[in-house]
Amino acid sequence: MDRPDEPSRGYGTWLLYGVFGCMAFMLNGLGAVLAPLQRELHVSRGEVAFYPSLFAVGLLVVGLAGGPFVGRIGRARALRLAIAVLALGGLLIAAPVRIATLLGAFLIGLGSALLILLVPAVLAAIHPRVPAVRIGEANALASAASVFAPLAVSAALAAGLGWRTGYLAPPLLALAVITLPAWRLALPDAPSSTRESPGGLPAPILGRWVDLLVAVSVEFCMIFWAASAFIAWYHASLSQAPALASLFLVGMAIARGLSAPIIRRIPEPRVLMVVCTAGAAAGFALFWAAPALVFGAAGLLLAGLGVALLYPTTVSRVVGAWPQAPDRAAALAALGSGIAIGGAPFLLAQLSDAIGLRWAFLIVPSLLLVLAARVLIYGEPRSAEFAHRRR
Repeated sequence: MDRPDEPSRGYGTWLLYGVFGCMAFMLNGLGAVLAPLQRELHVSRGEVAFYPSLFAVGLLVVGLAGGPFVGRIGRARALRLAIAVLALGGLLIAAPVRIATLLGAFLIGLGSALLILLVPAVLAAIHPRVPAVRIGEANALASAASVFAPLAVSAALAAGLGWRTGYLAPPLLALAVITLPAWRLALPDAPSSTRESPGGLPAPILGRWVDLLVAVSVEFCMIFWAASAFIAWYHASLSQAPALASLFLVGMAIARGLSAPIIRRIPEPRVLMVVCTAGAAAGFALFWAAPALVFGAAGLLLAGLGVALLYPTTVSRVVGAWPQAPDRAAALAALGSGIAIGGAPFLLAQLSDAIGLRWAFLIVPSLLLVLAARVLIYGEPRSAEFAHRRR
C-alpha cells in the first residue's frame, strides 16, 4: 500500500514492473538451459558458458554507449527498442542453427541491458522519494517471474517438449500481451544535463559501482551454476536440477517482496548490506557442504534470501550518485552488471573444468567477503534516498 507522501504506482510503473519481469525470466532462465544446451551441443561446461558471456556482452555495449544513446532518442523510444530486441533475441535463440542461437543470446543481453538501464532510472524519476523501495519492488516481481523460468524449463523437459518451449513461450507471450496496449506510453524525460558528461568518475560512484559489480557477480554465479551443482554433487536428474535451483530465486523473490519494510527497518545501507552478505554466506555454506540434497536445497533458499537485496540497494545507490545524470549512472550500473555476469560465472566454469565444480564455487564466499570488507572499511555515510525516509 502506498504511503500518503509517496506517488501511487500508476500504469506506467506497473508496465515497467511487467516488462522487467519478462526480462528477468529470460535472464535468470538462462541458467536452467545451460545443462541441456551442454548435452545438446556435446561441449564442456566451459564452452557452454560462452552463451551467458555473449549475453553479458550486450550489457557491456549498453553500459559503454547506452547513456548517450538513450539521451539522443528518448526513454520512450529506448523502451520500445529494448522490448523489440529482447523478443527478436528470443526467437533467434530458438533457431536450430548454432550461429543464430549465439546471436540470439547477444540480442537478449542487449535488450535486457537497455531495460536494466531504463527501469531503475525511470522508477527513480517517477518515485524520487522512495527510489530504492520501487526498484526493490520491481526486482521482487522480477524475482517472482524468474522462479517460474527454471520450473517452466524443467516441466517442458519432463514433458518432452524441449527447453525452448519452457524458456521462451511464457516471456514472449507476456511481452506481447502487456506491451502492445501501451506502445505509445510516455515516460518522464531525463534531466537535460544527462547529455553532458558529469566529468570523471568521483570516488562515491566508483565505490558504489564496485559494490554493484561484486553483488551481481555473486547472484549470477548462483543463478547460472546451481542447477549444475545439484547434478554434480547430489546426482539430481536433468529435469530435477532446474526445479531445485529455482529455490535460490524463490528466496530472492520472498526477500525482495518484503523490501519496503526491510529497508524502512534497516535504513542504513552499510548495515543492510552487511546483514545480507552474512545471510548469503550462511546459506552458501549449507548449500556447499550439505551431506544430503534436502540440506543443500535449504542452503540455496537461505542464500537467495541473503543475496536478494544486494542488487536493489547497490543499483539505487549508483543511480542516486549522479542525480544530474541518472541515465548515465544507470548505464554505468549496466556496465557493472555486464562485467559481473560475463566475468564471474565464466571464471567459475573455467575453474570447474580444471579443479572441479565444488572448489570452483568458492568464488562465491570470496566475493561476499570482499563485499563485506569493502562496505565495512570503505563504506560511505547514509545515502540521501535512504536518509530521506528517516525524516
